[in-house]
Amino acid sequence: MEERVRELILRNFPSLSVHLGNRDLLRENGFTSLMFVELILLLESEFGIEVLDEEIGPGRFATVERIADYVQCKLDGRPIPPLPSCAEHCFAGKTEPSE
Repeated sequence: MEERVRELILRNFPSLSVHLGNRDLLRENGFTSLMFVELILLLESEFGIEVLDEEIGPGRFATVERIADYVQCKLDGRPIPPLPSCAEHCFAGKTEPSE
């Protein structure tokens, strides 16, 4: 699923690096708010799912990995995991700052 999501993103947003990893933060790779809206529409069309307003939030669509997990849950009819905490999405793929 991660590869399908990654290919969908790279095919539709050619300005992103082809080296986009599954755990790289999309926003740090040039993804804008408008691109996120377009991505949600693409996910709905490509996978035949409905992305509910209450399922959209910080971190849910931060990385290819998280998007793929979300789509797979929708396809399997499983509950969507809670939104990640700030620490989980603010520092995804990074080392958290030491205190």
